[in-house]
Amino acid sequence: MADETRADDIRADEISYREAMAELEAILAAIEEEQVDVDELAAKVQRSAELIALCRARIEEASVAIEAIVDAMETGAGNG
Repeated sequence: MADETRADDIRADEISYREAMAELEAILAAIEEEQVDVDELAAKVQRSAELIALCRARIEEASVAIEAIVDAMETGAGNG
């Protein structure tokens, strides 16, 4: 298993929203099931914070893009 890439070795900005959410869910499940050793807990919480920040940024980016599209549609509809 040494050749497998660990999920937490991948930078948050290199993964998709869906992958970030899946990793967050896996971390949460491991913590809830008490599978995370106290020595790993701080690292898992830090990784979770990074993933949450990524997800929030992606949601904001999507919101801005959607607003721009809707504005363009409304502007275009007013001209025709």
